[in-house]
Amino acid sequence: MKLLITTMILVMLFFSTTLVMADDKAGKTNLNKATKEQLMEAGISAELATSILELREENDEFIDIEELMDADGMDASTLRKIKKYFYIEEVAGCNC
Repeated sequence: MKLLITTMILVMLFFSTTLVMADDKAGKTNLNKATKEQLMEAGISAELATSILELREENDEFIDIEELMDADGMDASTLRKIKKYFYIEEVAGCNC
C-alpha cells in the first residue's frame, strides 16, 4: 500500500512538472523568430526593436534572454518588463 501511494505521488509530481514546463512557452513569442512588430507589441520602442533584430542578426540566434542587455537602448528595467512575453528556443547543435 505504501508503495502504491508513493508511486501515485511520483506520477502526480511528474505530470504537474510537465504541465508547468509546457506552459512556460504558452502565449509567448520565440525571440529568435520575433518580428519588429511582435517586439513592439511587448512595449518595446521601434528603435529598441530594430537594435534587438540587428543584434540577433549579428549573433545568429539568442541563447539566453539576458543577451538583450547588449542591444543599444536596453536597460535592466525594460528587460524585466518584457521577459514575460518571450522565450528562446534551444539553439540546434549548441554545445552550451
